[in-house]
Amino acid sequence: MADEVSLQETVVGFIGDSVVLPCFSKKPPLTIQDITVLWRYKYDLNVYDIIKGKGSVEEQNQEYNNRAETFPEEYKTGNFSLKLNNLQHTDAGKYQCYIISKESEDWIVELRIEGV
Repeated sequence: MADEVSLQETVVGFIGDSVVLPCFSKKPPLTIQDITVLWRYKYDLNVYDIIKGKGSVEEQNQEYNNRAETFPEEYKTGNFSLKLNNLQHTDAGKYQCYIISKESEDWIVELRIEGV
């Protein structure tokens, strides 16, 4: 059975700005093709997927269209953080980063939004 790690962080962002929600694998993958990362808002809204080392927005919720991005050049070091652009009040809340590989990891990031 896979080990599961759960970490929680809080990030503060401002309306109209960008913020990076952290998500790092404690054990970087040998090959990024072996890994799947699912970013979710409030546990079920699809924010961004990384499937077999490639970003995917096929099933992305339209609220995040052209606002969510990751750092593909960082995948090999285990960095699956998400950059969220043009922050809105409605972006506040819990985001979850599921890293699915031989050892599953689970990051919870609370995003607080403040006015300009």
